Amino acid sequence: MKSALPILTSIRSDWNEIAEAPVLGKDVLELLSSSMYVNPLSVFREYIQNATDSIEEAVGIGHLRNASEGKIEVLIDVQGRRIRIRDNGTGIPHAEFVRRLIALGASRKRGRKARGFRGVGRLSGLGYCQELVFRSRVEGERQISELRWDCKKLKAILRDAQFSDQLGDVVGQIVRTKRTVDLSAPDRFFEVELNGVVRHGTDLLMNASVVSAYLSQIAPVPFSASFGHREVIEQALSKFVSLGNVLIFVNEAHDPLYRPHRDTFAARKGLTDELTRVETFELLGNNGAVAAVGWVCHHGYKGAISKDAKIAGLRLRCGNIQVGEDDLLDGLFQEPRFNAWSVGEIHVLDERILPNGRRDHFEPNVHFNDLLNQLTPHAHELGRLCRLSSIERNAIREYEIKRSVLENNLSIAIQGAVSKAVRRKLEEDVRSDFAHLKRVASGRLRESPIAPKLSKQIELLEKEIKKVFHHSNDISKLRSKSAKERKLYEPIFGRVYECSNDGASAKALIDRVLAKLE
Repeated sequence: MKSALPILTSIRSDWNEIAEAPVLGKDVLELLSSSMYVNPLSVFREYIQNATDSIEEAVGIGHLRNASEGKIEVLIDVQGRRIRIRDNGTGIPHAEFVRRLIALGASRKRGRKARGFRGVGRLSGLGYCQELVFRSRVEGERQISELRWDCKKLKAILRDAQFSDQLGDVVGQIVRTKRTVDLSAPDRFFEVELNGVVRHGTDLLMNASVVSAYLSQIAPVPFSASFGHREVIEQALSKFVSLGNVLIFVNEAHDPLYRPHRDTFAARKGLTDELTRVETFELLGNNGAVAAVGWVCHHGYKGAISKDAKIAGLRLRCGNIQVGEDDLLDGLFQEPRFNAWSVGEIHVLDERILPNGRRDHFEPNVHFNDLLNQLTPHAHELGRLCRLSSIERNAIREYEIKRSVLENNLSIAIQGAVSKAVRRKLEEDVRSDFAHLKRVASGRLRESPIAPKLSKQIELLEKEIKKVFHHSNDISKLRSKSAKERKLYEPIFGRVYECSNDGASAKALIDRVLAKLE
């Protein structure tokens, strides 16, 4: 059968190189700044990431003894609408300063296992302030190099249809540089300053507590010494991961930021839980090398962990900096909601698995897919623990409701202020509820830690039931009354129970009546 469309063939089999150079328009700056970084807090992640790389480089050349000597200071000046992030890494020498800070997508760090390597992260602040300033000095230099991006003018140029579309023309209009002397500045440092920070939404960028909470989760800061599982986790990670645990101080705080993990945490409103056991694991790539190393902290799995705890979710990290949000791996779970019940991290090591430009996910490729496939059984196991815990909690809730109803009916029978017919109905209900309790305790709660307690409780209930319904003596509180009085009171008390929606309240009322009768 002939094709309805003819097959087109090229007259020549070879291709020619293009003679024209690509045009880089002014909109590239917008695409690489505000359009790329949707979450304002990403600005902090990008600059902290670059600062950490600089600190590790300083360790490598001997300026710092180890990463823990690395220091990053974050200053948030709400009144002045100013943010400053300063590190004590290598700094940038004056001879390279301008070239490196106006280069777009030409980072010298690509291929060096650095966290930031695309050369665009330094521009993340362009869309969130009126002026973006970089300053630096290296050891041996007297003057401070300074470069300023006029973000306010940039926005005006981007809106001006008459202005040249050439990127170079735009940079020439909005970037200025100079050298200054400041004896109070450190001998070696790099800093970025956002002046005239633009208000976005709830003004998260200027909220020091929100910024601290964000950085404690995504930045390469150390675990608190009070976290009981810290040593086990760090020992497992340190074999493969350059933790780069730097000290970050927000607004000159006395103590640096620490990871939010603690032995006890807010599981959900009004309920706490405890991280009881840590499990570590390694995942291999198709080349036989370790592609990732992870850890999971087990706990009571009492439900979705409160956002206030800041530890919920199985999370991915690369270079010890979090990639994406806490829900990135929801899809690995058979029930996605169970990821929010979990606590753990996977540190990606395979250099073929790279975060995307926004660092909100990883670039899709066969190696990343292989990593997800290996993670899936771990997610399923966590989901199984969550499901078992959910079943157990539902069973306990069901058991407690039945036990409460049983004990209330038993107390009414003990009260002995109802007719024989009502008493027989009470006995039927008590025995039915007791059988249900036994089934729940010996079934869904058989493996529960509280199983011994339930077994003892059921044993005592069984004795009490026999005592109430098989005792040869009349235990009625009306036994001292005449047959005529009992015949009068029993139907009335029966009606009270019948008309009441709350048996416990009805019993309390009748107890007061009986006390008056005596």
